[in-house]
Amino acid sequence: MTTEAPTVASRERQAQDCCVPSVQPDLGPDRAADLAVVAKALSDPTRLRIVDAVRTASPEMLCQCELVPLFDMSQAAVAKHLKVLVGAGVLGSERRGVWTYYHLRPEALKELSTWLS
Repeated sequence: MTTEAPTVASRERQAQDCCVPSVQPDLGPDRAADLAVVAKALSDPTRLRIVDAVRTASPEMLCQCELVPLFDMSQAAVAKHLKVLVGAGVLGSERRGVWTYYHLRPEALKELSTWLS
């Protein structure tokens, strides 16, 4: 099975043989910064696995104490990853006594997914 490469349209040339841009980005600086926070939070393999564990448990929330045994790292290291994910809006959290429970915030991922598609 062969896949053809996308076509390259002829472009108008400016002085010094540079092309005139044929497109402009749809993303404004503020929205790009917001999406970058989510993308950066998801760029770490451990954080992706944490999100996957929380997603798999949905609609039930997961306690941090349930996440720690899933990873070969300290409780403090898992807590740092969770803090990044909550800060980016990927996960929501709810404190119950001494424990914090986490749930997926699909709206954060939906915005990134919508932009990518």
